[in-house]
Amino acid sequence: MSNSKVMLNDDLHGDKDSPDGSQTACNTSDVETEMTKKKRTPLRNSLKKSQETSNMEVNVPDANPKEQSTFIRSITRLSKRFSWSPSTDPDKYKTVTVSDRNAVKDLTVDIKEQEEGCNAVENQDAKGTIENTKLPLSVMEIFELISKNMLLEASENINKLEEELLNERKPEKDEEKYQEYSIRVRDFSLLCDEFAKQIMSIITNSLTIAKENSSILCSALQVIELEETADKKWQESTNHPGINCFRRPRKWKDLWRETITKSVEERIANVPLLTKEQRKSWLASHFIDLQQIILEDLKIVKNFVQKCYPENYSIFNMYIKCYHETVSSHLECIQQKHLELNELYSFLNWSIHTYKSDDVMSHPDLSPEMNIQELGPLLEENILINVMDKYADALKLEIGKIMKNALAQEMEKWTKPESQEPELMGYHSDMAFDITQMIHENLNASGHVSNQLKDKALHFCMDELTQLIDCYLKELKTTKMKTSNPLPLLIRGINSCIDLRKYVEIFKQDNAEHANKVEKKLNTAVQQLNEILIQDILLQLELCFKKLMTKKWLSSSEDFGEIISTAEKYCEEVKKMKPANYQVLISEVHHQFVKEYITQIMKQRIYCKSYRKCNTAAKKIREELGTINKMYEELGSTASWLFPATDHLSNFIGTNKHELETKLEALYKDYPDIGEEHVSALLYFRGISQGRKKNNLMKHFNQLAQDSEAQRKEVYPLFAEIITKPVSCMPPLI
Repeated sequence: MSNSKVMLNDDLHGDKDSPDGSQTACNTSDVETEMTKKKRTPLRNSLKKSQETSNMEVNVPDANPKEQSTFIRSITRLSKRFSWSPSTDPDKYKTVTVSDRNAVKDLTVDIKEQEEGCNAVENQDAKGTIENTKLPLSVMEIFELISKNMLLEASENINKLEEELLNERKPEKDEEKYQEYSIRVRDFSLLCDEFAKQIMSIITNSLTIAKENSSILCSALQVIELEETADKKWQESTNHPGINCFRRPRKWKDLWRETITKSVEERIANVPLLTKEQRKSWLASHFIDLQQIILEDLKIVKNFVQKCYPENYSIFNMYIKCYHETVSSHLECIQQKHLELNELYSFLNWSIHTYKSDDVMSHPDLSPEMNIQELGPLLEENILINVMDKYADALKLEIGKIMKNALAQEMEKWTKPESQEPELMGYHSDMAFDITQMIHENLNASGHVSNQLKDKALHFCMDELTQLIDCYLKELKTTKMKTSNPLPLLIRGINSCIDLRKYVEIFKQDNAEHANKVEKKLNTAVQQLNEILIQDILLQLELCFKKLMTKKWLSSSEDFGEIISTAEKYCEEVKKMKPANYQVLISEVHHQFVKEYITQIMKQRIYCKSYRKCNTAAKKIREELGTINKMYEELGSTASWLFPATDHLSNFIGTNKHELETKLEALYKDYPDIGEEHVSALLYFRGISQGRKKNNLMKHFNQLAQDSEAQRKEVYPLFAEIITKPVSCMPPLI
């Protein structure tokens, strides 16, 4: 009969610390000497079962290939430590040779006796502490339970292993058995680490697992509760042996909280965040994705995850807090980037409004559990103020840039032929529309963020608009000098200023100071452009006016006819102006035409000595001034205060010498701004340049002025604007 060998392994080799580095294996000093010694035999673990399970493949849920590989290696390593296997090292085993059947029988009896003795000691030590005498599964079997998410059974067997190790006595003198015990304790810690990783992997993936198989999450939570209970019992016990070796308390509930927080952080960190180069509206797109993730995740927590937790966990509120704090930190990182105006607006709008709106945290699907009032501010006040300041600075630059571009585009159009052609409703410019549209959009955007920011935006807009008006007026005057027909250009400029003025009036209630400042600037610009228009028409008719009040004028109406013809064409173009300014301009042109006509009377170019000539001249003045008044009245002039001048002047020139004082009194009553030099010029026109008659009339006029000085009322100026030269005593020969 061939010889048989039975190999008994008395030594196990140790490995390094557990992967997480949280605790090394215990050493000699870690295990107290009072621990009960207990001899383990190869029969305590089934050799057959260990050999069968040592090659089993275990899949860890939610782990990547690298982690799976490490996990399997750990399983294999621990399996070798907690099971008996053959070895080729002759120094580590005891060899028994059996040559016949009697020897084998004796050996069997001897082994049984040893086992019975060991069991007797073990039962005596465990009496009163271990009610369930069922032996724990092997390490490989426990790992298989973990891989199949049979978590409660795995927890039960791990606890039994822990109790076994705790109830064993530390070998004090036998160095070989001490090494074996230390390695087993360290390997047990590694087993606990792997179990913790699996539990926390389930917690990390709670949102998915709760929907697909909520029982796994419920089991994981029960295991955490059991660990918490075990920690409390451990802490209540005093002088418990091996407390450092088994790393109690394990505080899995704290690890659970950390895992939830970390899982939320990973969810937020994985929201796509493109660059400006990849997408122009990168931040707005990111916020859309972010709010979608937050809302969908919280819906799952409310509808699925929450059902797996006991009520005292308040798990929904915990997730709310985690998302709130994580999003806050996320936004703090984003605001540190260089953000442009539209990006700053997206940031502020989402942070202040969208986050707590029905689109995210106040969504109906999160009610009634969600209490938006309990959420604190998403961003600290100093961070929010800093972002608002950045927005205000960027807005100021953007407003100035837009206005400069609008002016540049307007100037470019001035040089094109189509700028001379009126549109259906007159001469219009896109500049005013572009500017008002820009102001409107920026004020609305700023006001949507905060009223304070809107006030700043309005301040910037009004300041930039004031500067634009000055530049616009300057460029308009310069271009006008280079244009053969500046009338369309000037009308377009006036219309633009009127449009802007009408728009600025809206802001008087919000910011009267700045709005009034801009309005005053626009009024000045319109007035200056009106004056340019009037001076242009007067300049065109300057020669025609100079031909009035001459010898030829008495017998010909050619020059006056040209004046009327040119004025009518001019007024037809002016009709393309905004109605708000058209009437003002026509009234002022009316005033200037009458004044210019009277100025010609004061020029002393004609001396009507005879009554016939005076009468002829008086009739012509009445006719021509009447024509001017009628034309402009029909065009819409409101300068009706000019009408009496026609009768007063023609009556004074055409009346007989005895009625001059009466006519002078009537003239002075309606036009008290007439001066002594004007009266002298009128006397010269009707042939009275010197003598007693003139002196008496001048004294009478001075007395009128003196008597009515206290009662003089404010009137429109007419004669006061007319400058006359000193009256000559020698009349011209005509």
